[in-house]
Amino acid sequence: MALRFDGHIEERLLQIIGKAEPQAAAERGRVDLSRRIVDLVTALLEGELLPPTEKQLKYAVAIAQELSLVLPAEVLQYRETMKAFLDTHAEHYRRRKGYLGPDAAIRP
Repeated sequence: MALRFDGHIEERLLQIIGKAEPQAAAERGRVDLSRRIVDLVTALLEGELLPPTEKQLKYAVAIAQELSLVLPAEVLQYRETMKAFLDTHAEHYRRRKGYLGPDAAIRP
């Protein structure tokens, strides 16, 4: 399945690649662009589909218990969703447990 870009998008992407590799021919630029897109999409999909680590699970459970939060199923299934949960609640948890010093910035 081909990814179709608007002409101006493809042109801009090829310009960016051309700056990195001035001698690259247009076709080589397209092949390289295709490879880079596949690599990025694959990394995104694999990152989203990986389960959380055991350490992340333990930390999330501790946070949920301390802050009286419900852990959504997606948080327990997907690493990226787990990361978002931890990013959202970890600082509040650490502050509540006294892990942050008195000079730590307080966010709303």
